[in-house]
Amino acid sequence: MATRSNEIIRRRKDCRSLRRRDGLIRYARNNTSQNGEDGIISRLFELLPASRQRWAVDVGAWDGVHLSNTHSLLVGGEQNDAGDGEKSKWNGVLIEADPQRFQDLEMLHRPLDNLCICAEVSCRPDSPQSLPSILNRDAPHLPRDFDFLSIDVDGIDYWLLDDIIHSESAQSSFRPKVVCIEFNPTMPIDLVYIQPRDDNIRHGSSLSALVELANASGYTLVETTLFNAFFVRKELYERYLSKEVPDTSIEALHEITMGTELYQLYDGTMKLWGCKKMLWHRLPMEEKKMQMLPSDERSFPFAPSSEGVVSNGLGDNGKSEMKNIAAIDSDDKVKSDHIRELAIDMSPYCLGSEEPNSCVVGLDRRRECCSRLNDALQKDGFALVKGTGVPGKLCESALQTAKSFLHDADESVRRSCLTKDRARRGYSPICTENFASLIGKHGPNDLVKKFRLGPEKSSNEGSTSSLHQPNAWPNDETWDPYNASFFRSSVEEYFERTCHAADCILSAICDGLIAGDERISESVRVFSKLPEPECGTESSRDTNSHTSILTLLGYQPGSRHKKGSKGYMRPLVSAHTDVGVITMLHFDNGQCASLQRAANAGGEDPDNNKWIDVNLPPTSGEDPVFVINVGDCLSELSGGTLRSSLHRVVPRPCLKTSDVNVARTCLALFVGLEPSASLTLPSGEVISYEKWRQQRIARATAVLNANS
Repeated sequence: MATRSNEIIRRRKDCRSLRRRDGLIRYARNNTSQNGEDGIISRLFELLPASRQRWAVDVGAWDGVHLSNTHSLLVGGEQNDAGDGEKSKWNGVLIEADPQRFQDLEMLHRPLDNLCICAEVSCRPDSPQSLPSILNRDAPHLPRDFDFLSIDVDGIDYWLLDDIIHSESAQSSFRPKVVCIEFNPTMPIDLVYIQPRDDNIRHGSSLSALVELANASGYTLVETTLFNAFFVRKELYERYLSKEVPDTSIEALHEITMGTELYQLYDGTMKLWGCKKMLWHRLPMEEKKMQMLPSDERSFPFAPSSEGVVSNGLGDNGKSEMKNIAAIDSDDKVKSDHIRELAIDMSPYCLGSEEPNSCVVGLDRRRECCSRLNDALQKDGFALVKGTGVPGKLCESALQTAKSFLHDADESVRRSCLTKDRARRGYSPICTENFASLIGKHGPNDLVKKFRLGPEKSSNEGSTSSLHQPNAWPNDETWDPYNASFFRSSVEEYFERTCHAADCILSAICDGLIAGDERISESVRVFSKLPEPECGTESSRDTNSHTSILTLLGYQPGSRHKKGSKGYMRPLVSAHTDVGVITMLHFDNGQCASLQRAANAGGEDPDNNKWIDVNLPPTSGEDPVFVINVGDCLSELSGGTLRSSLHRVVPRPCLKTSDVNVARTCLALFVGLEPSASLTLPSGEVISYEKWRQQRIARATAVLNANS
């Protein structure tokens, strides 16, 4: 039997689910709903007794469209056979607490004779704002056995259902035929959790808690989606739905996909399994922050003494070895702090002057900043920067969701984002691109997965540039709704914030170049369209029409990591320079790959160059550090003052291939100008940025074609 020195963590392939897929879930589809509720609701009312007039109550209606479970009934023309060849007519009562959303809600529903109520529903049964009180007072025409109730208020949902079906007086109680209600999808199936009866607490309750409440009140669970449970009155279920849904157990009708499990190792280490994100706060869960014991205090308390056989595999002095590991962690912290100290503080440009009462001090800090930045770029073609204003939590979220997409998701999720022009948008599979061609070299294709996005259109409505085109995103049909939504929102926000930071960094570079040689001011002014900042003001380049592209890159162990393979330790991405203006790079501490730059910034031959690792701190921290490197466009327009330095990505040996920190994820912003931006080349030729870029790419394409 093979032995391993590292832990193995993976999901068993033959796990069997009790979740049935032959019931109402077959009809799931979305018009405005989130996870197929529209189709399930339609099917339910096809099976239930016909009626000419139907009523729906929507609690937490939002604007009547966003993730709405009633829009198809009340607005979208969803109709069921009412008998005698006629169709059912739906009317509704819609309740929304937010005044802004309520305005949109009322604008939509007032012409349809639906009642809209602006109220914050209370879970206190004695409150005039309880759900029964609101319906009895403001909707006296509503039938006691109305057809459909939807509750989605993100917290006290359980208590609102309890109030409406357990009202103190029979005259004020209601018995809706069908109930759709939200539950907390992270809670285990066997957990009964009921949040406190408090309007100010938003915990949500478990599915099992809602099932117990419903069963005790004469309702039967008939289906669930990711966030919602459907209940039908027991007598209606038995007569009309029992064949469609023969098994109404929670296990048959629901499967936890958003749960987080905690388990413990013999030495006291706490481990996470399942969803490792805070769903509603969009933050990653980190095992190291959940440990009850420091790393140097973790050991199995019943292990034999040092006089006997040591069972922890660390040799005769296990504690000493653990202290050495702690020392390594401490050494990593020293290196991390050193990197942060080396990084150039860009806050005078990115965050404005910190000395509002002293313009001289503010301008002096800018001069020092741009001088340090240009010195580093002239020397190495690379620089480390901080103080950009990009939040550390945003960087961590973007890295985490990019890792989920590039490494954890099924390949079908990524391939749903394939486009005709994958060099500019969408997913580019592994081994389909060749960066060696960018410097006219022949080399193997790059072993990296990529996903690209950029500006979808220019602020100039007449622009037809190929650099502005739609982005491709995974959707709810290929990826689960939370991951798809979180991926898009996090990456888009990161793109927006880093574009702004890159503009400020470009301004600093231009200031430094012009201060060093005013003769090139005309060439480089295109990178910063603003005049010199005046005292007490802050400038920013208009980026509405830019052509910057954010590329997510995913590296993982492969053939070039395996000893004995033909390509062992060959670069994952061949030596190359970047086409655009500058590149702004951030990456995690994945162990399988390393970015390297040429020791000689002006060196053009990758085979005769020394290489230097480019490192970042292992975590983003509050003030993330970014790598900045010069692109070909800036290099050419600066007359070679700044050189676009060769760089590559090489494999690193990784013994623990199952370790969660093996795969490397990078966020690379390739900064581009407006397509029509006018460039004055050192030769005196004037050319648009788009034309310059086309010519640069054409040279690389010619190399690729010759190679093929």
